[in-house]
Amino acid sequence: MLARKLSPRPLAPLLSQSLQHARRGFHTEVANSPFAEYPPDVVSFYDDQVQTVSTSRVRIGTGRCTLIIPPLPHESQNATKSVKPVTLKELIRFGQPPLSTESLLNSARYARSELPLRLARRVRAFQKLPFIVVTNPYIKNVYKLYYDSFDIIASSPEVTDEISDGKFAEMLKDLVDRHADNIPTLARGFQECKKYINPKDMTSFLDDMIKARIGIRLIAEQCIALHHVRTPNTIGIIDTRLSPARLAKQCSHYVQELCEVNYGRAPEIRVGGQIDTVFTYVPVHLEYMLSELLKNSCRATVEHSAKNGHKHMPPIEITISRGHEEIGIRVRDEGGGVAAMDLAKIFDYSYTTVPNDVDPHGNEDSIFSGITKLAIQAGMGGPIAGLGFGLPLARMYACYFGGSMNLVSLNGYGCDVFLKLRFIDAESIQDLQI
Repeated sequence: MLARKLSPRPLAPLLSQSLQHARRGFHTEVANSPFAEYPPDVVSFYDDQVQTVSTSRVRIGTGRCTLIIPPLPHESQNATKSVKPVTLKELIRFGQPPLSTESLLNSARYARSELPLRLARRVRAFQKLPFIVVTNPYIKNVYKLYYDSFDIIASSPEVTDEISDGKFAEMLKDLVDRHADNIPTLARGFQECKKYINPKDMTSFLDDMIKARIGIRLIAEQCIALHHVRTPNTIGIIDTRLSPARLAKQCSHYVQELCEVNYGRAPEIRVGGQIDTVFTYVPVHLEYMLSELLKNSCRATVEHSAKNGHKHMPPIEITISRGHEEIGIRVRDEGGGVAAMDLAKIFDYSYTTVPNDVDPHGNEDSIFSGITKLAIQAGMGGPIAGLGFGLPLARMYACYFGGSMNLVSLNGYGCDVFLKLRFIDAESIQDLQI
C-alpha cells in the first residue's frame, strides 16, 4: 500500500505541549512522525513564546525530526568560555579571619563571575541530551532551574558595595534553595526515561553534572555562609574542627527515625573507634555520605532480619580512625550482603533493588503511590531507598576532595563500606581545584 502524500502543515500542531518548551540548541529526534517538509522560515517555540527561526529545512520523516534553535548570544559565549580553576585554598582565603568588607566583596565578585560560566555549561549539557529525555517533566524542571539561575546571575548588577553585596548574597541563597531537590528530581526523571538513552551517555552526563553541581554549590554556599554564618571553627561552610563521631550520631538518629517511619522498627547504631578525632572538612558532604550509607545498612538489616525470622536485629557499627593525612570511617552491617549478580551494578545510576512502589491502578496521585509516600515523609528527607542515586552520589562526594569509598560484601552475611577522606586543611589542599 502506497503511503499517502502529505502536504506541508504548520509545525505547531505536531508538537505536544511539552515540546513547546524546546530550548535553544536542541537537536531533537521524534520517532514515527509523518513525512513533511517545511520552508526555510520555521515556527518553533521557546518558553511558549513563538518565534521564527531561520534554517535551511526542517524535515519530519519516518525516522527523525531535526530542529535547530540558536542559543542566546550570552549563553553561548559563557558556555564556550573556559572555567577558571580555583583551588579550595583560594576559596577558604576569602573567609580567613579577620573577615573584612573587602573579603566579602571579593567572594561575591568571584561567585558572580564564575557561576554563570559553570551554569551555562550545565545548560549546554542538558541541550545535548536526546530530546525525548529532556521533555521528561522532572528533567525539564531541573534544566529550567539551571537556565533561569544562569540568566538571573548573569544579568545581576555588579557587586560594588555592602548593599549590592548583601542583595547578591540573598539572591544566591534563594537560588541555592530552589536547587535543593535537583538530585532526587533528576533521579526520578532518569528512572522514567532511561530506556531512551544509552547507559554510558547517561553515566557520563550524570558524572559531569554531579561533579559540576558540587563545585557550583561550594562556590555559592561559601559566599552565602560568609555573609550569614559566623561561628567558631568555621570558614564559610568549612568546619576546621569537624567531629565525625558527633556527626555520625546525628545521622544515626535521623536515619533511625526514617527507618521507623518506613518499617516500624530500626536497628541500633553504635559509634566507636577513635571518637575524639576532629578534622577539616565540609560537614554537609560528610552528612550526606553517612546518611546514605546508614539508610542502606538499616534497610538491609531490617529486611534481612525479617526474612530470616530474627526477633532481635544485629546492630550497625560505625568505626572511626585517624591517619596522618586522612580519616577512615567503616560502616558495618549484618544485612545479608549484596548478591554477586548485583555487586557490579551497585554504583550505577538509577540501579536499585527496591521495587517501584506504585499504585496498581497506575494512578500517580494515589495515596498508595511512591510519590505520595515520599510526600508523607517530606519532613524526614524522603524514602529510605529506591531512587538508585544514593551510593553513586555518596562515592562522588567522597572522591571529590581526593578520598575514596569501597564496599566489601559477604553475601549472606553483611557488608563493610570503607570511607577514606582527606583533610582539607591548608597543608593538604594547595592544588585541590574545584
